Amino acid sequence: QTQRVEVNALHLLRASDSRFATEQVALVLPASLCSTQIARLAAERLNERQFGRAQGISRFVGFTHTEGCGFGGETMYQLLHRTYRGYLTHPNVAAALVLEHGCEKVPNDVLRHQLTAAGVDPRRFGWASVQLDGGIANALDKIEAWFAAKLAALPVATATTADLGALSLALVTTAPVEKATADALAQLASQVLHRGGTILVAESDHLLAHRTFTTALLGATEPALSKAEGPHATLAYGQPAIAPGLHIVATESEHFDENVTGLAGCGAHAVLAVVSDHARQGHPLVPVLQVAEPAQRSCIPADDIDLFLGDRAADVLGALEHLLVRVVQRERIPVANARGFVDFQLTRGLLGLTT
Repeated sequence: QTQRVEVNALHLLRASDSRFATEQVALVLPASLCSTQIARLAAERLNERQFGRAQGISRFVGFTHTEGCGFGGETMYQLLHRTYRGYLTHPNVAAALVLEHGCEKVPNDVLRHQLTAAGVDPRRFGWASVQLDGGIANALDKIEAWFAAKLAALPVATATTADLGALSLALVTTAPVEKATADALAQLASQVLHRGGTILVAESDHLLAHRTFTTALLGATEPALSKAEGPHATLAYGQPAIAPGLHIVATESEHFDENVTGLAGCGAHAVLAVVSDHARQGHPLVPVLQVAEPAQRSCIPADDIDLFLGDRAADVLGALEHLLVRVVQRERIPVANARGFVDFQLTRGLLGLTT
C-alpha cells in the first residue's frame, strides 16, 4: 500500500505548455562535432555561475558528439534534423540554444528551416555561431547573454502532484531476460499506459521477442515468421512522441548508447535498463536507471548499478516502482549519472556513412 501511494503521488513540475517535467534543464545543442567542445564549455561556465537557479533551472547541459560534418546519406540528414528537434522540444528542456561552428552540413539556417517545416517556431530557441560571432570567446558571451534574457522572461514551472501516467519511460534490455523480469516490466509498462503515459521500446530490443512482455501489452498473437511480421515501429529514431501510448522506436542499431540517445530524443523522462555482463554509460540529459538480474551478481559489481532484482515478479515490480519514483523525483541520482559516466552517441543507421 505504501508503494501504491508513492506511485500515485509523484511530485513533478508542470511547464507553461502544460507538459510534465521531472526537472528544468537549459540545453546548449551543438550542431556538429566542431561545436561540441564549445557547447560543453558554455554549459560548464553557466553551471559554475549558477545561472538560472532563481528561475528553477537545475543545470545546463551541452552534448558532445561526432556528427554534423563527416557523414553522407539522406537518411543521416533526416535523422539529425529529427533528433535535434526531439532534444530541443524535450519536456525537461526549459530553454535551448543551438550552437553551430559555421561550416557543418547542418548549419543554423538549415535547422531553422527544418524546425519551421515541422511546425516548431525557431524563435523559441537561441542561435549562436563560433565563426560568425567572432570566435570562441565571443560565442560564449553571446550564449550567456541570450540565456540571461531568456531565463529572465521564463515562466516558473509549477510543482504538481501526478502519477505514473505523467511519465514517458524508455525500457531497454541488453540481453534476453527471465520471465519474472519480463512480467514485472510488462506490469510497470501497463501502469504507465493505463494512466495515459508513454512507453518507448527500441525496435531491436530483446523485450519485443519475449512472449510474456508482448502478450501482456499487445495481446496474444501468432508467432511471427519473420521480423517483418512482428511489431512495427511507430516512431523513427529520435522522433518526438506527440501522442501518448506504447511506441516502438525504429533503431537499426543494437548499440546501447546509440539506442538510449534515440529514445531520449523521443521525449523519455527516464530510461530503465536491465543490463548484463557489465554496467553501461548513462545519458547527459535524462537519468538512466541500471538494474540487473540475480545471476549477474557474479560479473557486475553491486556499486556499478542501481539495483539487483529479485526472482519473483511481484518483488521486482515493487523494487522498480520504488527506484523509479525516487529517481524521477530527484531524490536519488543513478550511479552512472552521479559519476559523470555518460555518453551521447547518434547512430549512423543502415544507410548513413562516414565521408
